[in-house]
Amino acid sequence: MKPPVYDPAWPDDVKALYKHDMEEIWDRSLAPHLWNQYHNQIDVYLDIAGTAPLRILDVGCAQGTLALLLAERGHDVTAIDIRPQFLEYAKSRYTQGQVEFLAANALQDQLAGEYDLIFANQIIEHLVYPQELAERLKMLLRPGGELVVTTPNGDYIKNNLPAYSTLGDPREWEHLQFSADGDGHFYAYLAEELGDIFHNANLTDIEIRFFETPFISGHMKVRYIHGLIPSSTLRIADRLLLAIPGLKRRFAHQLLIMGRAPGHPRV
Repeated sequence: MKPPVYDPAWPDDVKALYKHDMEEIWDRSLAPHLWNQYHNQIDVYLDIAGTAPLRILDVGCAQGTLALLLAERGHDVTAIDIRPQFLEYAKSRYTQGQVEFLAANALQDQLAGEYDLIFANQIIEHLVYPQELAERLKMLLRPGGELVVTTPNGDYIKNNLPAYSTLGDPREWEHLQFSADGDGHFYAYLAEELGDIFHNANLTDIEIRFFETPFISGHMKVRYIHGLIPSSTLRIADRLLLAIPGLKRRFAHQLLIMGRAPGHPRV
């Protein structure tokens, strides 16, 4: 994966994507807390994928960083997003590996293939019909394949958004669907809500994880020390806090849930 080359002819949303990309991946000095957040998340996802070659679907891939890194590690990746201009940006950073970028909507378009692993990271909080998403993605898994969804944690101590279950009639919120960037968050999930969604989709071996404490997110003014302390030290503090059962649910900014399609497990 190579750094992006700025193009003044880009539309405004791609220019914003470029800004995020530079802060998150390429230049830690611009916003150390954003760099630490994003690198921590990417490492979580890459660790789940492992090293054995898999067929992977990345839903809502945005700038394509995860898809490109997975391909470079030997996985066969299909990456989809509803914004074709983002896919063109992602393609401009390609260097090697098997990756296909498709403009598609996982809730509306028919997708082909059976996947060992599907990532749907940081998108479910932009939707009002999460059950439909989980069921459609489950149908794309091979027997024993895994679905991974991540989203901001509704129990996070700094969260001030309502839980999904309190929204009422989802039709009243359809106009906010597919909203992008942080401004598009209009609710947050509780772990139990995501667990029910996966259970109702007939996924098995459901596992829930909490991750990204303020030592990584930079929340609660911790960001002011991110430029002074090595990322490795911040990660150690983050892991120690997450190891405390009574605190991790309240101090983790992010929530991850994994579930398996019925069948033989992935080795």
